[in-house]
Amino acid sequence: MRSITIILTIFAAIHTSCSTDTTVRLFRNVNLENMGIHLKLNNVPKGLHDEPFVIKFSNILYNFSDGAVDVTAYNAFTVGNREKTSPQSIESVSNFLDPFSKFKDTWFGVYILIDDLRGKGKKFILNKPDGSPDEEINLNVQSLLTLTAIDQKLITWSTHQNQKDYGWNDFEREFYFHIRKGTGIKQESVSDRRGRKWYKYSGEYETIAALTDIEKTDMSLFSSIRAYMGLPDTEVYKSVNPWHPLVIKGSICVRYFNCSNVKFWAVVYYNGSAFKNKNGMQIDTWLNTDLQHVLSTMFESLEIDCVSR
Repeated sequence: MRSITIILTIFAAIHTSCSTDTTVRLFRNVNLENMGIHLKLNNVPKGLHDEPFVIKFSNILYNFSDGAVDVTAYNAFTVGNREKTSPQSIESVSNFLDPFSKFKDTWFGVYILIDDLRGKGKKFILNKPDGSPDEEINLNVQSLLTLTAIDQKLITWSTHQNQKDYGWNDFEREFYFHIRKGTGIKQESVSDRRGRKWYKYSGEYETIAALTDIEKTDMSLFSSIRAYMGLPDTEVYKSVNPWHPLVIKGSICVRYFNCSNVKFWAVVYYNGSAFKNKNGMQIDTWLNTDLQHVLSTMFESLEIDCVSR
C-alpha cells in the first residue's frame, strides 16, 4: 500500500501546474536534516521560490574544476519564480530570465562544505589546514570565490545543451568569470539576527549571462537549469541577446559550524546583476532596486544550525 501511495504522489507531482520544481525537489533534493544540519529560508520575497532546492554539489565542483576542487559539498538555493512584481514584467518567463525583473540572474543560496575526516574540506577552504577552521585570517578567499565561479560556469554551460557543432573546447574559449576591472573584494564582519558572527566578502564579477538561444539549443526539462527557471522566449530576446555580458554584484558570508555529528562551513551567497539592454540602457538591480536590502534581510534571518536532538 505504501508503494502505491508513493507512486501516486510522484504522478501527482509531475502533473500539477508547478510540476517542474515540485518534481525536481521530489527526486533530487537532499535531506540536510538527516545529516544533522537544519536550514530554513525566512523573509523570502514575492518573486523567489519559498523553498530551496538542495543538491549534492561535490561532483560538479570536482568536474568543473578539472579535479582541483575535491570536497564534500551541497548547494541549497532559490531563484526567481513566475510571481511577477511589476507591470513591466514578462509574464511568460521566470523572473530569473526576465530583463524587467529585479530578480534577473539573482541567486540566494548556501553552499555546505563538509569538514570531513580526510581533511579535504580543510585543504580547500583554509590557508593552513592544520590551523583554526573558524578564523578569518585562515580562510582562503580565493577558494570561496572559486565556488561562485564554478557555479556560473555550470549554469552557463548548461544553457548550451545539445547545441549543434558546439563543444566543451568552444565553451572554454568563450567563458569568463573575473573580478570587474577597477574593483576589489570588500571584507567585513557581520552578524545575523542571532548575534552570530560571519565573515562577509562583497564584489563585482564580469561574466556571461545564462540566457540560452532556444533556436540553437535543446535544453532538457530535467537535466539542465531549465528545471529551475524555464526557458526564455521572443519577448526576452526583444530586450537582451542570448549569452549577453553580465556583471554579477553580490556577497558571500562564511561561518563554521561545529556540530556533534557533522562539522561544516556554511557559505551564504546572494547577488543582483548589471547589464545593458538592446536600447543601450544600463540596468543595475543591485544599486537601483531594493534587492540588496531584501537579500541581506534573508541572510540575517536565515535559519542554519545543528539539528536539535
